[in-house]
Amino acid sequence: MKLKGWLFTALLAGGVTFAMRGGCVNNSAPDEELADHFEEMCSIASHNIDSPKKGVQKLGRYMGRHLDDILSDFGATIVTIEKIDDDRKHDERARLARDRMQKPWRSCQRDWERFWNAVEGDQEAAELVNRTGERLGRTFDIIFSSKDGVDLKTLPDHIINAI
Repeated sequence: MKLKGWLFTALLAGGVTFAMRGGCVNNSAPDEELADHFEEMCSIASHNIDSPKKGVQKLGRYMGRHLDDILSDFGATIVTIEKIDDDRKHDERARLARDRMQKPWRSCQRDWERFWNAVEGDQEAAELVNRTGERLGRTFDIIFSSKDGVDLKTLPDHIINAI
């Protein structure tokens, strides 16, 4: 799937989840919530460099419990930014969101890379990651595959046909 397809999928899922939950139900900005999730993922990786299989399993469980929140917070971040009419304020808010979301990754970049190097070096951990990636890829291919391009005019038809 191309980057555009992945982005469409993430935005659609996040928007649907956000709408179903009635919007943001806490006082934190959605990009701050995303940063919290990213910090937790980094913590899991940092604490499992020496136990990559266990770390992969913990990350999987974390994503299983929180992916809907992560996608919702991402969609809510986009909505929050796009509601701002003033272009200067819009761009400032987008930069703030970028900085908030990047901060946890920057602080754990070295440990994150060490963890994934350990995963690559551990056959069981690598097999778990590969199997999960293949299954997720099949899921996206089945749900969102289309021979035709998707534009806003045909979006409802695409969603109906895809699902």
